[in-house]
Amino acid sequence: MPKYSEFLKVAVDASFKSGEILKEGFYKNFEKNLDYELKGFADPVTEYDKKSESIIVDIISSKFPSSTFLAEERGEIGNSNSSLRWIIDPLDGTVNFIHSIPYIAISIALEIEGEITVGVIYNPIIDELFTAIKEEGSFMNNKRIRVSSISDPGSALIVTGFPYKREGRVNELLKPLRVFIKDYQGFRRLGAASIDLAYVARGSFEAFYEENLKPWDTAAGKLIVEEAGGKVTDYYGNEFNIYSKSILASNGVIHNHIIEVLKDVQL
Repeated sequence: MPKYSEFLKVAVDASFKSGEILKEGFYKNFEKNLDYELKGFADPVTEYDKKSESIIVDIISSKFPSSTFLAEERGEIGNSNSSLRWIIDPLDGTVNFIHSIPYIAISIALEIEGEITVGVIYNPIIDELFTAIKEEGSFMNNKRIRVSSISDPGSALIVTGFPYKREGRVNELLKPLRVFIKDYQGFRRLGAASIDLAYVARGSFEAFYEENLKPWDTAAGKLIVEEAGGKVTDYYGNEFNIYSKSILASNGVIHNHIIEVLKDVQL
């Protein structure tokens, strides 16, 4: 089997190639409104999501033909018996993309026999590349990154996202925000879970939480946070996997404070 570094190189190359297409679509959208379809309420998909996914799958398949894929737009693709499974979000932050907001990303993770071993998150608009190999640390644009050391809630900045399916749950979703408004330095909502996770890893945020995400939203980011020294669980402190109903990623030292805020959220 190739070294993890070889897998990472191909994943980075694929993210750069698909990033060129996304950048083209992003700047074209300044000139006219982008066409899109809705997969569900507030859940759009554009031709660029599909183009990006095709580029990534084609590039990785050409180098590792026995691979299988779990991709947002096409689901499971390839050899189901392969030990290599690539988990792909070709355009995280599609709503941002449609509205010309530069917080978008390509997220690619490699799972080998159930374990995430390689992670790549790339924002082609502001040219930020986050990478990690298991047990080798996390990097942004080839420079080592670490989570923050802030432990005081009053100095902590929290980031979150809201699920597409939120009918009847607005009050439930607002409960934690009331605490963060009152007791924490502040909170943000960037609109791309992979970027939220990457920014926890580099120390911009102390914690990120969200519910009902998909494997392609979190697979690469989980590894990048952990390799940067952070901690990832569900809302209640249980071990997180990419199929968990909720995610809490933090710098570790503030983790229990956030669990205390989220403990009564009913999923």
